[in-house]
Amino acid sequence: MKFQKAMIVIAILAISSVVLFANGGKETGPVTINFMCTEADLTADNVAQFNADNPDINLVRVEEDWTKWATEAMSGTAPDLNRLGSGTDIAYYVNRGLLYDMTDMFKNSDVVNINDIDKGGCSTFQYDGKVIGQGAYYGLPKDYNNVGMITYNREMFAAAGIADLSETEPLTYEELFELSKKLTESDASGNVIVFGYDYSPYWAKFLVSDMATAKNLSIYNADNSAMNDDPKVRDLWKYWARYQVENISANINNPSPGWAGAAFQSDRIAMVQLGYWFGAQLMENENYNEKYGWAPTPIVAKGAPRVTNNLGATGIVMFSGTEHPEEAFRVFEWYIGGDYGKERAETGWGIPPLKSMTKLLPENNKYNASRKAIAFDDTKYMVSWQANQYITTGMYDSAWTNNIDDLVLGKIDYDKFVDKFYAELNETLTLGIEELGK
Repeated sequence: MKFQKAMIVIAILAISSVVLFANGGKETGPVTINFMCTEADLTADNVAQFNADNPDINLVRVEEDWTKWATEAMSGTAPDLNRLGSGTDIAYYVNRGLLYDMTDMFKNSDVVNINDIDKGGCSTFQYDGKVIGQGAYYGLPKDYNNVGMITYNREMFAAAGIADLSETEPLTYEELFELSKKLTESDASGNVIVFGYDYSPYWAKFLVSDMATAKNLSIYNADNSAMNDDPKVRDLWKYWARYQVENISANINNPSPGWAGAAFQSDRIAMVQLGYWFGAQLMENENYNEKYGWAPTPIVAKGAPRVTNNLGATGIVMFSGTEHPEEAFRVFEWYIGGDYGKERAETGWGIPPLKSMTKLLPENNKYNASRKAIAFDDTKYMVSWQANQYITTGMYDSAWTNNIDDLVLGKIDYDKFVDKFYAELNETLTLGIEELGK
């Protein structure tokens, strides 16, 4: 009996050796593609459907953790595909040799073809080694948005005796500020019950970039090694800090019950700048079609150029060290321009990266038709935000949040706030430059 079992084991090993030899020493079966992504952007049902339709690929979602990814990438074991929060961060990772140049793949793809790419919305995933928005493609947005488009509560406007905003003529940023003050409501104790306007602290850098571009200014010095200390640029950062200091936006003294989008949705904010995608979230609310209005991205002054950006746009990139680029690209095609991408476009959660897919965006009522028309008018003026190859977008955010509370509390003045904000960013820029041996 023992002899028979031994012979069976030997036979199995012999068959396995033949199979391995016939396949050049490679194991047979589906190729595993690990995709680092939030569950909201890649559900278990999505994964199961893809695997059912593609039996030669085993798609596995990996929880998003970019700190862990960076460590794994340096050792060559990072996930094959990755959800990147801002496309302009590609410069940071490309400079470290960690992302796959997908340009040739796009040229040869029937699903995600380079001639079908919406260049205005997708340029943030291009980088030529020096300039973001030019050169090779290192991925694409899953969709994108015009960051500056205004969403407002028409009922709050009517109650304050303010007419609906124009859908074609943008406000100036100073008009936005004054309007926000009028719409702010406080109780007898001075607690704000409705903020006239609010923004995510993560948005400040993108909005300042728009304003600086319109004024033909850079937010950095000449060689991008430090923040620009020009008073005109410093004033742009002060403009956004003013909203919190003057209790127009949520702050340490008057905190918001949630992030700006959620607070707006629960009638705690009169206006936000969150772009096209936010409209899909608001459709969860009763009477959304009548309650909410849309207006284009503001301008810095009457007659000034119109400028908007897409925050870099959240999208998908490929690890340069992937062992299975062809299979990973098939997943990428499905996600961006295949069944998954088309289904996402139909929900109206963002502007698709492919021109052929824009017809899928909803226009079933005035609300959706309006936000789509304004979004596509805004995108005529879209430019990449003034990102920096030496740092990632997230590195701005802690520098802002670490110092804004002291300004609101009166512990520092506006100039000291900018000084401290700049000091943190300049330290980070210096570190990035040193890492690259520049």
